[in-house]
Amino acid sequence: MNIPTQILFREWDNSALARRSAASLGGDEVQVWLATMPTDEAGLNALALTLNPDECQRAERFSVSEPRRQFVFGRSVLRQLLGACLNVEPAALVICCHPHGKPFLDAAGDLRFNLSHSGPLVAVALARGREVGVDIESIQHLDDWPLLTGRIFSPRELGELNSTPEPQQRMAFFNGWTRKEAYLKATGEGLTDNLSAVEVTLATGKPKLLGLPAGPEAARRWAIRSIPLPPDFAGAVVFEKCPDSGAASHGWFRLSE
Repeated sequence: MNIPTQILFREWDNSALARRSAASLGGDEVQVWLATMPTDEAGLNALALTLNPDECQRAERFSVSEPRRQFVFGRSVLRQLLGACLNVEPAALVICCHPHGKPFLDAAGDLRFNLSHSGPLVAVALARGREVGVDIESIQHLDDWPLLTGRIFSPRELGELNSTPEPQQRMAFFNGWTRKEAYLKATGEGLTDNLSAVEVTLATGKPKLLGLPAGPEAARRWAIRSIPLPPDFAGAVVFEKCPDSGAASHGWFRLSE
């Protein structure tokens, strides 16, 4: 029997209920957790206590305050979620990176995860037994985006972008960008010079992975979903389909005691 994969979008607040929910992650679901960075420096400094010495050194190397805050908050949320899933103190986790930057845990078993942050928002995707990638972007942070379209979009994608009403083209660009980026983060490839070979739909709504360099069979191995975000953000999660999985279902859950 085909069992659909559930895509669960949740708000992270490090409460007991949120930790229990993360710990309940099953093989038939993908969880995407969203968190908003605290505005007070004291709150951020408290979160920094969960980082290891190497991460603290990396944070101090940022010459601009905002990227440092994003790094500290993102790593803290990631550690809290992984600690909840594995029943381990967040500060005790050893997070490693593959050559292209994808994080992993040596002792995580079948747990897979990915992290993205933009502005005050952080997104963490969790799954068991399948690779997963997530990307979120503020659609306001890049004013010269029209200059990049020819480098990252295929002729088919450019045709869709050009046929999109002009007021919606900025969002369409970032829809495409985050969908490609989420796929490349799921595979561990990282950014590539051949972004146009990863073809996706650009319209807001239900996204599709149209083509990969390895061909249509490779594209069918992956599923892609949009992330519900504030109006000025675009985002996507990409994950491996299980061999016997059917269509994915999804829902938004606000956790409360």
